[in-house]
Amino acid sequence: MAILLTENDVEELLSFREAIDAVENVFKMMGEGNAINVPRRRVIMRDGVLHVLQGAVPGLGVAGLKTYLSSRSGTRFVVLLFDLSSGELGAIIEADRLGQMRTGAATAVATKFMRPNASVLGIVGSGVQARAQFDALREVLRLDKVIIHSRTKEHAAEFAKYVEGRGIDARVADNYEDVCRVDVLVTATNSKEPFIDGKWLPNDIHVNAIGSNWGNRAELMPSAVMRAELIAVDDVDQARSEAGDIIMAGADAWQRVVPLSSIVNGLVKPSGGVTLFKSLGIAVEDLAVAKIIYEKARRAGTYPEFPCNH
Repeated sequence: MAILLTENDVEELLSFREAIDAVENVFKMMGEGNAINVPRRRVIMRDGVLHVLQGAVPGLGVAGLKTYLSSRSGTRFVVLLFDLSSGELGAIIEADRLGQMRTGAATAVATKFMRPNASVLGIVGSGVQARAQFDALREVLRLDKVIIHSRTKEHAAEFAKYVEGRGIDARVADNYEDVCRVDVLVTATNSKEPFIDGKWLPNDIHVNAIGSNWGNRAELMPSAVMRAELIAVDDVDQARSEAGDIIMAGADAWQRVVPLSSIVNGLVKPSGGVTLFKSLGIAVEDLAVAKIIYEKARRAGTYPEFPCNH
C-alpha cells in the first residue's frame, strides 16, 4: 500500500532542519558511491514541458523519481518513492513544497561548508523560493541582517517584514549592486538574462545561484562566474546541460567546477576568495527528503493509502 501525501502533509511532516540533514547526508553518500543521480530529462511540447528527475539511494534503501509538467495553467509536482528491498511503491507525494525545502536545504549545505561564518545575507527575489532560501539559511548561519532586492518593491517590503518577524534585521535594497554588499548572496529569480556583475562582488562573498536550470538562462554575468575561485554544483553531468551561468562563462569556468559532494566529504576545501554554488536541483535530493517524509507518515499511520502494489 502506497501512502498518498499532499502539499499540506509535506508542510506538516517536514522541517527545514530535517531537510538540511537529509540533503547533507545524501551528498556524503554521493561521494561514497551510495547515491546515483540521473540528470533531468525534458519532453518539450507546444503546450508545455514534462520534466523527469530520477535516481536511487541504496544507502537509504530507496529509488524513485520526481516529475512535473509546466504549462500555461501552472506546474504540478509529484514524487514516486520506491522501496529497494521490496520493490514496492511506498509513497506518492505532492512535491511543490518538498522541492522548495530541498532547494533551500541544498543552499544551506553548500553555505555551511563554503562560507560558514557569514552574518549578512543578500537575497535577490521575493517569491516562495526566496523565502525558503532564507528559512533554510537561518538554520546554518547566525544572521544579523538580510538585504532584499526584488523587481517589485512591495513584494520586497513584505519579505522584509517576514524576516523581521523572525527576529532578524532586514532592509530593501534599491538595486542589484546594493544587494551584493553582503557575506552571502542568493539569487532566486525567474530571469532569463543575467543581472549580477562581477565587479559588484566583495572579495570574500559566497554566491548561491538557484534561479535557473536551463542551459540558455542565467542570473550571473560571466564576469561574476569568473570571479569565483571555486564553483560547486550538485551534479556535474547535469550542470553541463543546465547550468547556464557556467555555460555562458565559457570553458575556463569549468576548470573551477567540483561536485558539492567532494566539499561535503572533505576532498575539496574552500581556501577563501569568491565562491559559488550553482544549484540545479537533483533527484537524490528529492528522494532523501521524501524518505524522511515517508517514514514519519508511516509511523503516524493516519495518512490515506492507495492499493497499487498488487
